[in-house]
Amino acid sequence: MSEDNPLKKELERLQQGAKLLQNATGFAALPRHSLSELVGAVKPPGVLAFETTAKELATAFQQSQTGTLLGAVAEAARAFQQNRTVLHDVVRSAFGFQTMLAQTVQDAFQPFVNVMRAVEQMQENFRAALEPVQRIREAFTALPIEQFSSFRQSFVGLAESFQLKLAYVVEKPASDLFTKLGFTGLESHLTRSELLYILKLSKEKGKAAVQQYVFRKFRMKKYLLLNRTVRHWWRVPYMNKRKKMIRAAINAHKKRNFELAIPALLPLIDGLAAEIAAHTPNLKTKTMYTKDVAKMHNDDEAEVWSACVEQVVFGLVYKDYDFRTAKRPPSSVNRHGILHGRVVDYGSELNSYRVIFLLDVMVHIADQRSERTNP
Repeated sequence: MSEDNPLKKELERLQQGAKLLQNATGFAALPRHSLSELVGAVKPPGVLAFETTAKELATAFQQSQTGTLLGAVAEAARAFQQNRTVLHDVVRSAFGFQTMLAQTVQDAFQPFVNVMRAVEQMQENFRAALEPVQRIREAFTALPIEQFSSFRQSFVGLAESFQLKLAYVVEKPASDLFTKLGFTGLESHLTRSELLYILKLSKEKGKAAVQQYVFRKFRMKKYLLLNRTVRHWWRVPYMNKRKKMIRAAINAHKKRNFELAIPALLPLIDGLAAEIAAHTPNLKTKTMYTKDVAKMHNDDEAEVWSACVEQVVFGLVYKDYDFRTAKRPPSSVNRHGILHGRVVDYGSELNSYRVIFLLDVMVHIADQRSERTNP
């Protein structure tokens, strides 16, 4: 009896593990009644002899019923004495078989038991990982309304402070670089990681390397980014009415006919700026409003990128140019010098992108003001 208890306990523990595994995964590790079926199907050596001896004892007892009870007991004792070696071997082999069976089942179950232990460990890890979140949630729930409002204001202030630091580290240096290159609105086409890369590229290889990086970005995949930018222009009625001319100018740019693309696109900046300024009250009547629109945009936005637009307009593309007194144009992309035939060497990829980017900014401003007027 003492030998059977450990086996019984071991089998019960394995059955519990199998049941736990089936509840968790839906996988039945053992068929129903499998242990009894397994024991019945695989008999240890000596079981046949044991069964024969038992039958002989039963027969002897039945035959002795005609005699005395003492004779029956004596007959049974002789039978057991004659077969004690066989019985000993049967009991020993049966116990050995049961031990082997328990070990086999345990070995078979061990991987599943390990899986269940791993699942339990994962659940415990999840609970431990989520515990701080739960505590934060409980703390927020316990906050009174007035304290929560104060916390929210502090959090907003922290976010604004972070944005200012981020602008100082990334946006301001990138804006200064784009101002020198004459690139306006380029930040809307670049990710923050790309801005960081451009700053690194400028520091290591100079502004010429940055120019080539930007050109490649707009040129790659058959001008995918440039085409996407131009398609956005059709949202503005002024640009949509001039779609044929704009497409011709952009195609000239793609074919590197910059001498055709630049003078075709420059007047559109003037015309679109006039459309934007037409809805501005108390503005003096004049022939060109590009500077006014750039200044209004910077006054409205008051950020480094709008400052870049104003500086490029005033200091590069639309810088004042008196033909009578100036010995040379202020720059090769000066609008007055190009359209009045005073600049010869304006036809470059750099100047073409400068004009395209500035026109894109004007489209953005027009679209933005239209949304404010007609929400």
